[in-house]
Amino acid sequence: MDASATLTERSWKWEEKVAFRFFFLFFMLYIAPWTWPSSLPFTGDLLSFFNDLHWGAADWLIQLVKKHILHIDIKITPNGSGDTVDDWTWNGIMLFISFIGTAIWWLVDARRREYNALYTWLQVIVRYQLAMSMFTYGFIKIFPMQMPEPSISQLATPLGEFTSMRFAWLFIGSSPSYEIFSGICEVLGGLLMLSRRTTAFGAMILVGVIGHVVALNFFFDIQVKLFSTALLLMAIFLLVPHMQKLWAFFIQNQHVRLSIPVINLTKKWQRTTRIALKTLFIAVFCLISFYENMSAYGKGGYMPLDKPTVTEGFFDVEAFEVNKKPLTLLADTTRWDNVIFEKWNGGSIKRQPADSPLMRYGREYFTYKADTAKKTFEMQYRDSTRNFTLHYKEPDSSRMLLYGKSGNDSLHILLRKKSHPFRLNEPMHWVHNSIR
Repeated sequence: MDASATLTERSWKWEEKVAFRFFFLFFMLYIAPWTWPSSLPFTGDLLSFFNDLHWGAADWLIQLVKKHILHIDIKITPNGSGDTVDDWTWNGIMLFISFIGTAIWWLVDARRREYNALYTWLQVIVRYQLAMSMFTYGFIKIFPMQMPEPSISQLATPLGEFTSMRFAWLFIGSSPSYEIFSGICEVLGGLLMLSRRTTAFGAMILVGVIGHVVALNFFFDIQVKLFSTALLLMAIFLLVPHMQKLWAFFIQNQHVRLSIPVINLTKKWQRTTRIALKTLFIAVFCLISFYENMSAYGKGGYMPLDKPTVTEGFFDVEAFEVNKKPLTLLADTTRWDNVIFEKWNGGSIKRQPADSPLMRYGREYFTYKADTAKKTFEMQYRDSTRNFTLHYKEPDSSRMLLYGKSGNDSLHILLRKKSHPFRLNEPMHWVHNSIR
């Protein structure tokens, strides 16, 4: 028996109709499929007005609620967090609109027996939203760039300095194979969303995969709680119609046949359009995303190696002189304790005290522009007032001498490189004869 015959034999229960109306409104507001055209190559910029119109209206409502209901005046600039005041406000607005819309829909359409066709199309939209999200997050894990391997500066930072979120990021990034495995699971779930026949299997995978992500986000205070929870709800939404049969199969050991939603496209142009749109979606959100992440990874990932750099490594400061006067670590706060040069044009310095607002996790970070021919590099701090240029020499493979001017002061710094100072990036061991 196919899905359409199964669904049209009975009227929906009142609670099924109420639940459907609510989730239809909420998912449509949350997913906003009318903004998808802005992601298309070449024509995306021309169609971006859909996206601008949607988010312009959303921002207007957010600011209205913040001012007149929440009575807060906080301006949020994009900062990578998905759990800002604006995000919470927008989610509250969508829930409120969905509740009110459900009540109005109940009043104006109380005699409706079922919503089979609309339900099927909502499943299609949810499926493709999940696929899109899984490709976005999956490919950047398959080419492990979302949680990169810990940098030398991070390895040199005391564990207690890190936030829970940063610690979780480093925990995953310290094992690229684990991150790749996570990405494969996400992409597999996304691929299974592309077919109605494999949706139930894909939803089971994604409930586990996204559920794990949601747990990490909540328990490690990672700032994508709202979005990951919404994706988990979407996966559960797709799995709900099959719950009784899955229970019968896995728990009662019964033979079952899952129903497949039927989309009645009777005309040739409708079927052709469906195939064209599906092909376009796969090309844009799957193939192009795969290629872009592969290319970015090949160029160095999140820190492209397109500029000359000084010698990478962790260096202890053996001598630090200002105007030919030696400084000791305890006597002067301007003296460096150690300095790190990463494999890209950046690094960090440890000095005392470690409570400067310009420091992060107890270290002072900098970028630099190197001239390997002249053996000089310009250090650039977060506050540009302290930028200065130093010369460097390498007497041997383990030492580096820095000298130059910082303002009116003459600097002379001798560094000694530590070889293999950290164990976290050691390869996996198949045999363990003791606890390490």
